[in-house]
Amino acid sequence: MKRLGCLALVLAFAASVASAQVRQDDYLTPAEVEKVRDTQEPNQRAELFLQFARQRLSTFEEAFFTPPDQEPVHPAELLDRLEDFISALDDTAATLEVVLERGGVDLRPTRDRLAKTGQDFLARLRKLQQAEHPAKEELRWDLEDAVMALEDLLALGKQIPDGPIPLRAPAATADQQGTPPPPGRPTLKRKDEKKDDDRR
Repeated sequence: MKRLGCLALVLAFAASVASAQVRQDDYLTPAEVEKVRDTQEPNQRAELFLQFARQRLSTFEEAFFTPPDQEPVHPAELLDRLEDFISALDDTAATLEVVLERGGVDLRPTRDRLAKTGQDFLARLRKLQQAEHPAKEELRWDLEDAVMALEDLLALGKQIPDGPIPLRAPAATADQQGTPPPPGRPTLKRKDEKKDDDRR
C-alpha cells in the first residue's frame, strides 16, 4: 500500500508540474523543453533548472564583461539574459515548492547542491553589482531582482528537512491546490516591490 501511495504521489507531481513546465517558453530551447519533460524525479528536475541557471548566468557574464576592444552588448540584450537567469531560479523554486507541499520525497541531495551552488551564484552577482559598466544604472533593478530571487530560493532550500518529507494527501484537483508558475519570463514582482519601497 505504501508503494502504491508513493506511485500515486509521483504521478500527481508529474501531472501538475509537467503540464506547467514543459511548454516552449522564452528562455528554454526546444531541447531543454524535452529535458524538462523527460525529467520527473524532483531532485533531478531541480538540478536541471539549476544547470539552466548556471548556463544563463555565464552567458550574461560573458556579455557583461565585454573586452574593451569589442563593441558592448546592448543593455536590452543584457536584461534579457539576466531575466533568463531569474526565470531558471524561479523554476527551481517552483519545483521545490510542489514537493515541500506534497511530501513523499527526500530533497536532501538538492538541499546540499543548492547551498553550494547558491553561494557561488551570490558571489558572482555581488561582483556584477560592484563592477563598473556603462549600463550599470539600467541593470540595477534586474541585478537586485536576481539577488532577491536567489535569496528566496536559498531560503526555500533551508526549509528542506534532514530526512524524507512526510507524504501528504494530494489535493483532489489542481485548481484546489494550485500549480507552480510555468517557466518563462519572470514577472519581476520583486523589482516592482522594491520600486514601491523606494518611492515611500
